[in-house]
Amino acid sequence: MKQATIGFIGAGGFISGYHLLSARDCGNMRIRAIADINEETLKRHQQNLPLDYVTTDYHELLKDEKIDIIIIGTKHDLHARLIIESLDAGKWVFCEKPMAQNNTEALAVIEACKRNPGKLAIGFNRRFAPAYRDLKKLIQSVKKPWYFYYRQMCPYGGKSSFYNDQPHILYEGTHILDLACWLFDELPVRVNMSGDNNNNSVNLEFSDGSQFMLMCGVLGSYAYWKEHLEFCAENHAVNISDMVDMRVRGWKGEYDRLFSPYLDEKKEEVLKYGFDFYDCLRSELIYRQTDFLKQCGIEMEHVRRPGTMPLPYNIDDYDKSNPDLQIFFPDKGWRQSLVHFADCFLNGREPENASGTDGAISTELAMALLDSMKKGQRTEFRSEFK
Repeated sequence: MKQATIGFIGAGGFISGYHLLSARDCGNMRIRAIADINEETLKRHQQNLPLDYVTTDYHELLKDEKIDIIIIGTKHDLHARLIIESLDAGKWVFCEKPMAQNNTEALAVIEACKRNPGKLAIGFNRRFAPAYRDLKKLIQSVKKPWYFYYRQMCPYGGKSSFYNDQPHILYEGTHILDLACWLFDELPVRVNMSGDNNNNSVNLEFSDGSQFMLMCGVLGSYAYWKEHLEFCAENHAVNISDMVDMRVRGWKGEYDRLFSPYLDEKKEEVLKYGFDFYDCLRSELIYRQTDFLKQCGIEMEHVRRPGTMPLPYNIDDYDKSNPDLQIFFPDKGWRQSLVHFADCFLNGREPENASGTDGAISTELAMALLDSMKKGQRTEFRSEFK
């Protein structure tokens, strides 16, 4: 099999737990080098991964003619600059979200995309989540207006002070802003947001009367699943819990679905016992992380679902079986998005990943929502990027 040669700039927790392992395990990629400012991180990866070299100077990767694709996983205040430098060095680039911190940075990235042949993908992986790809196919046949409600809530007690000071709608909410535009295949015409720096209620209005409502922030419980989507239209409805349990109503011949968790962890049990098993096991595995919970000052209790007869499984008997998994997660499309991008490089195809323009629009939407919150009023939205 042909392989794309990969260089990583930034190898923190997320990159180490997801993209590095995908590049290691998937046949169409080979890791050549990792650049990071943390020498202990580099030492650990050099010992545990098949790669050629590590460095604290990312410029070495940009000069390396053997590297085809740069994957950027630094804190997001460096994303725009590193994208531009990587594109100008002749590389294809995959960068985690958000692409930019403001519209000025976004415009600079777009200009770099225009002057270079290399492709840019932004890590809005939910476009590749199996549940959401099924959802997009289903709703194409449904008359508008569409109404969406999306909850993306989870405490972030473990986040560093850098992220605690950042607007949540920018560094985390842009995932869902991009998802909304992708599902609709168009942009909202009016936006509104209320709340504070960390927790927000968002409304995106579309020209045909459709609406996408988002509750986004750091409230809630670690024991509760992070993401939930509801879709309603004339005589049709879909409910998706954490990208695992999909309930479909109104389509003849279409039925409820269960999707395997990330890396097929406990796939057989989830497909056999349903979402309750996934929910209870996920919370149980978090419950066992006592040191982390104490550090965050969080009290938790076991999740136990009611039933008139003994459950067909005992959650206490289960643990993670794949040592690569940080925790028991749904399949959010991380691996598929990266494998697809590498495959497009190898075969000269246009990637379906979120492009530089999509990344710019998500930042632009976040900026418009922050402006709406500051002014306390609904704001007209017209993108300068599309």
